[in-house]
Amino acid sequence: MRVQPSIYVLDDKTVAVFSVIQDECTVKMECLLSEQGILDYTIEFNGPIEKRDELTKIAMSEAQSIYLQTISAVK
Repeated sequence: MRVQPSIYVLDDKTVAVFSVIQDECTVKMECLLSEQGILDYTIEFNGPIEKRDELTKIAMSEAQSIYLQTISAVK
């Protein structure tokens, strides 16, 4: 489940902050987006270490989706 992202505009870049929740694990992600794509990100993970890679992949997929909806749509 994805929590609705918060979107912030910083000069010519955009920051998206959102969470992904699956089972008893939570990933909070902050992404720096520009016209070139996802420039940088930070992840805060809460859950068993065995689930970290799986949830990180889901969060990256969500970040790509947010990029396509916010940045690519404006072009």
